[in-house]
Order: sequence, then C-alpha cells, then structure tokens
Amino acid sequence: MKLDDLIVPTAVATPGMLVADLFRECAAKQVPGIPFRNAAGRIVGKASVRHVLKLHCVPDYLVKNVGVLGNTLAGLTLIEDKARAMLATPVDAFVLPDMAIVGRDAPVAKTLAVMERHDTTYLFVIDGDDYHGCISIMCIAGAIARLADG
Repeated sequence: MKLDDLIVPTAVATPGMLVADLFRECAAKQVPGIPFRNAAGRIVGKASVRHVLKLHCVPDYLVKNVGVLGNTLAGLTLIEDKARAMLATPVDAFVLPDMAIVGRDAPVAKTLAVMERHDTTYLFVIDGDDYHGCISIMCIAGAIARLADG
C-alpha cells in the first residue's frame, strides 16, 4: 500500500473563501477539512467542517448535557436563516493552526501515527509549500479492506 494511492487532491482554502465553498469542496471530495493558505502563500492551518459546525451549530451547554437530552428537541434545530448566514461567512475566522502533516514519502504506518498524535481522522500531504492532498482514516480503511478482495 503506497501513500500516493491514498491521496485525495483537494482545493486549498484562501482568505475570503466562504464557508459554503469549504462545505462544497469537502462534501465533493469526502474529506473533513482542507488546508488554509494565507495571503503570503504559506499553508498555516486547516479549515475544518467539524470546527465550523461546532462553533455555529452546537452550543457548549448542548454538548455538556447531551447524555440527558432526548431525540425530539424541536427547539434546537438548525434554522435555515442561521445556516445561510454561516455559509456566507469567510472561513478565515475558523482556521485552526494545528494540523497533521506528512510528506509524500512517508509510510502509511506513519500517517496513522501522526493522526493519532494529533487526535484526528485526517491529515495533509505537504512537502515544503507543495500541497498534494488529504488522506483520511477512511481512505486507509478502504485500502486495507480491498486487500481481502485479492
């Protein structure tokens, strides 16, 4: 199993990119986030779907009390107007500086170790300023499952 076979090429978020575009790219490529390249051209963090949703849609009190909440909380639904406002927000405010990275020559075992170290399910393959794509735990699981086929 080679790392190159697992890389999913994606766009890179840039200053001013809207959350809607982030969500579209991540959904189309089936990845949880993409790297963020600042105005100087350096990759300085990641734009994460989970992080945006956490900040916009999941109040802290809800997370804290999730164990006692039922499944019919009609008052806590994501209102369409709120969702539209979130989608029109630039990703800049949501960029996380901590991101898991490996180089293109890294073995797959190292990618798993880096993901564990960063407590994440995906990472970016970057050599210097060259971004190659994203690898998720699901890409690796799929490749391992295909070993059973032959």
